[in-house]
Amino acid sequence: MSTATVQSIDRAFEILEALGNCPNGMQVKELSAALALNKSTVSRILLTLASKGYVVKNKDNYYRLGMRLVDLCSFYLNSLQLKTEALPFLEELRNQTGLIVHLGSLDENEVVYLDKISSFNNIRMYSQIGKRAYVHCTGLGKAMLSRMSREEVEEILAVKGLPMMTEYTCTDQKNFFDELDRTRARGYAVDEQENEAGIRCVAAPVFDYRGNVIAAVSATGFIDMFPKARIEAMSVYVKKCAESISRSMGYR
Repeated sequence: MSTATVQSIDRAFEILEALGNCPNGMQVKELSAALALNKSTVSRILLTLASKGYVVKNKDNYYRLGMRLVDLCSFYLNSLQLKTEALPFLEELRNQTGLIVHLGSLDENEVVYLDKISSFNNIRMYSQIGKRAYVHCTGLGKAMLSRMSREEVEEILAVKGLPMMTEYTCTDQKNFFDELDRTRARGYAVDEQENEAGIRCVAAPVFDYRGNVIAAVSATGFIDMFPKARIEAMSVYVKKCAESISRSMGYR
């Protein structure tokens, strides 16, 4: 059974590679001859690939690569490019605000810290590159969720819930969606000691060339050095940083 499964996957990749070398597309009989596979085998694999969007068939029964492959490539390229493209903007944000700056993305319904630029004050915080956090109580998480559909957010909350991290964490779903509405309207998220007591954070979403949210950037500090009165001013810098990173990722 395992050998047959691996073989079918191997054949599917052979078909995709053959189509990749033929921009005008290929018919079943052409793929069959080129790969020395039975027509029925080729047809069955193409049907499966087409159902997932990896190949498309035109009216003349020619198969070409589908847009789903473009999506996968963009995910991969984004992960490679994002940190490199973001670094100078993250450093500029740290210089402008004097706060700790984070870059994070969503992975398996959690925030993952991709980069961290320390402040000049050497503030020590929970966050570390590669560390994970809940989405509902972090500025990064709320910034990204605010640009997702309600259905997508509900799916994440169904898995992760709204656990209380501090006395300030929002644990009511209705109130949480109200907060996402406010976040979307003003263009930035605020973490008011919701993930760590004594820590305040402002974050804004980052988009790719297709307009999909792929990450978020934040400025974070202790509440004594980052009082509420500074939130509006800091949000201007944070949003500008996020917009700059988005443009570097092809967003227009």
